[in-house]
Amino acid sequence: MRFSVFTLFLFILISAYTPLCVGEVLFEDNFNKKAIDKGKWNPTGTWSADGEALTVNGGEVGITLKNDFSDFEFYVDFHMINPLWAANWVVRGEDPNNCTLVQIVADGRNQFWWFTRVGGNYIVKDEDKLDNKSGVHAELGKWYTIKIVAEGERYDLYLAERGKELKLSCTWKDDTNDKGGIGFRAGGGEHSLYDNVLVTSVGHSFAVDPHNSLSTLWGSVKQL
Repeated sequence: MRFSVFTLFLFILISAYTPLCVGEVLFEDNFNKKAIDKGKWNPTGTWSADGEALTVNGGEVGITLKNDFSDFEFYVDFHMINPLWAANWVVRGEDPNNCTLVQIVADGRNQFWWFTRVGGNYIVKDEDKLDNKSGVHAELGKWYTIKIVAEGERYDLYLAERGKELKLSCTWKDDTNDKGGIGFRAGGGEHSLYDNVLVTSVGHSFAVDPHNSLSTLWGSVKQL
């Protein structure tokens, strides 16, 4: 079988631009439909989707149906409507009444509060209110990205403006839950948007930036 120079070039180009994945994608949802995927989520009655993002406005805890995430990396974009502590993340939830959570407190305290819910009761300790050391102080009305790495009893939280490099904010240790679903919580009056949920195995990475792959490839091919 004979190959043309163009075919060889195309093969090399695809190899260069296709994102090579290290690790495993465990869960993802970009909320591009005007309905919440009930095959993925156990939402509260206050959740809604408009084809652009997930809206969470009160209603307490909603989590994924998949509830056996153990060690993982959890990425999600968030946008606080009101107040400055509106965004809450569930990082290991057996069910809505038994889970591990973290909440941003982006007023003058500029902290992340780690806490648990056991039998429906929230357990919040002063020593688990950790200063945000990322250098990023979140504001209302702007998009940010958070990454939470759960590995054993250790939780590392990273924060950045959306599209910028994630910086380590804080590290917390707790052994209440060793596996569970991921999701979001909103107390009364807490209103946030979420988008681009991704859960991967620990250490997951792309050899090439996934945002600069096939679209760039085909643009280059068309110029030949």
